[in-house]
Amino acid sequence: MRFRVAPDVFRLSPEFCVGVVVATGLDDEGSSEAIRAQLRQAAEHARASHSNQPLESDPSVIAWREALRSVGVDPDAHPSSVEALLRRAVRGEEVPTINKVVDLANLVSLRHEVPVGAHDLDRLRGDFQVRLSREGDVFTPLGHRETEPVPPGEVVYADGGEVRTRRWVWRLGDRAKVTASSRNVFFPIDGFKGQTEAQVRQATAELADLLSRHLGAQTVQGFVDAGDPAFDLPAWQPAEVDPVERLLTRRVVEIFPSREELERVLRSGKKLRIYLGVDATSPIIHVGHAVQLQKLREFQDLGHKVILLVGDFTGRIGDPTDKSAARAQLTVEQVVENARTYREQAAKILDVESPTNPVEVRFNGEWWDAKTSRDMIEIAAYFTVQQMIQREMFQKRLAENKPIGLHEFLYPVLQGYDSVAMDVDAELGGTDQTFNMLAGRTLVKAMLNKEKFVITGPLLEGLDGRKMSKSYGNIIGVGDPPYEMYGKVMSLKDDLIVRYFELVTNVPESELERMSRELAAGTVNPMVLKKELAADLVTRFHGPEAAREAAERFQREVQHREVPTEMPTVVLPRDGQWPLVDLLVTTRLAGGRNEAKRLIEGGSVEVDGQKVTDPRATIQVHEGMVLRGRRRQFVRLVVPGE
Repeated sequence: MRFRVAPDVFRLSPEFCVGVVVATGLDDEGSSEAIRAQLRQAAEHARASHSNQPLESDPSVIAWREALRSVGVDPDAHPSSVEALLRRAVRGEEVPTINKVVDLANLVSLRHEVPVGAHDLDRLRGDFQVRLSREGDVFTPLGHRETEPVPPGEVVYADGGEVRTRRWVWRLGDRAKVTASSRNVFFPIDGFKGQTEAQVRQATAELADLLSRHLGAQTVQGFVDAGDPAFDLPAWQPAEVDPVERLLTRRVVEIFPSREELERVLRSGKKLRIYLGVDATSPIIHVGHAVQLQKLREFQDLGHKVILLVGDFTGRIGDPTDKSAARAQLTVEQVVENARTYREQAAKILDVESPTNPVEVRFNGEWWDAKTSRDMIEIAAYFTVQQMIQREMFQKRLAENKPIGLHEFLYPVLQGYDSVAMDVDAELGGTDQTFNMLAGRTLVKAMLNKEKFVITGPLLEGLDGRKMSKSYGNIIGVGDPPYEMYGKVMSLKDDLIVRYFELVTNVPESELERMSRELAAGTVNPMVLKKELAADLVTRFHGPEAAREAAERFQREVQHREVPTEMPTVVLPRDGQWPLVDLLVTTRLAGGRNEAKRLIEGGSVEVDGQKVTDPRATIQVHEGMVLRGRRRQFVRLVVPGE
């Protein structure tokens, strides 16, 4: 692999040059305080050096402002990275400490007043270069999965996959970021011959020395300019995926009190008691629930004690989260029936029978059914009405003059006490459960005098992009039959394909990046990726043979429109002429007359392979007639007297 600067960049800026440091085998162990102390000193020195003159008069800043203007970038709106860093120091703001590798890059940048980038070599795809952006280039902003188009003509850092730094040295992308687990890093140090070349060379030498002394890295240095525009990258050993890094990043939105504190505990070797709560308000566990179940499985695989808590007591009350009106309370019998298959469904993801670290399945009725009213009042005393009323959904109901049940105020208290009853160290849940989980954090601190971590995960949209809900008919249940599961995935909205891969599968980051890139460029048919996703899910929940059979059946019945060899039969109450609308309702291919009309007008309905689009049509039924309603739904008719 090579790093190079493209000729079109030198045509725009003939004096452009890049110092290069390649650091491999970085060791992130040990204290970072020495590095942070040097970073603070560099910031203080920069502040003192520029206290008597505006930053705009600094030669390094001037050089970059002129360069950015020359390519149509407003340096006031998009300053170079070194100017942005210097401004923080001059204003007396604390320079952020990201991780040891990035802190060293920022330290050198402040000392020598040159932009210093950092790119994880293990995330490079093909040769790395500085070039002008072109039609079809895409960029992924920091913290995002979705890409954005890059207008042609920008000076960018890019690899064979996508743009990694936009607007020359101003905006770093998510694909370029260096994390605490990065072990092989490429550092470009940008400048201009005749202006900042000496600073670039000094910064290159010092950065290589610091990386070697502080982080034990093997370093190689280089210099690229118009006379020598390419640099061969040395061979390196790709870093192994750090399980703690993966645990704290993929399928994670926020961590309380902080990611840093949880990471410190995890890396200390301590094993946590961590749980996920699921209210038994429905008998179905869908792939939206599976997002959090998979995170729980990651903790289990790393040796932590995991608990699946079934809310048989709280399920009778109903979580008010995201509800515009009070939720109907369920009976004990309804909740028991809903919870009956939870363990079996969860076992498709969790290792419930592990001989060394089995899942602990609990029901919060164990403690709540035994509590007295006095107990409830004592627990509720840890909270105020103001804390509860500040919830956004309650504020919305108040504004709309809708009632709020007192029992709904108590729900976070009930769920919060679950953490105390089980004496846990951490809790997992979707972002919609943040308030309830933080209530548990409050109670654990007050009643057990210890810390409780809260890890929130993303909410997975339903197949149609709306909230995943059985009432919308847009869910995939983990217990769905193989062919039904496969067919549902094939109906997924195209713009959700990568999100489903990211949240529901274990496809590597590199594959997610490939899919995003190809979808954005239009070089892959979304159906191809949906088939991969469908096969992955069916294999996980039903096995490879079921996935193969589902794929073959889908190809026959949907893509080739062949009639399935096996289908349900329906015995009609009479023969003769039938209004097609009534026939669809009677055979349960439609839930009602209005739905039947919509199916007919939408072109979904076929009678013996012939499409019928007139909702007023009547059909002369006969023995063995095949009726098709929605996609993949067929019935064969049995007619009396024939």
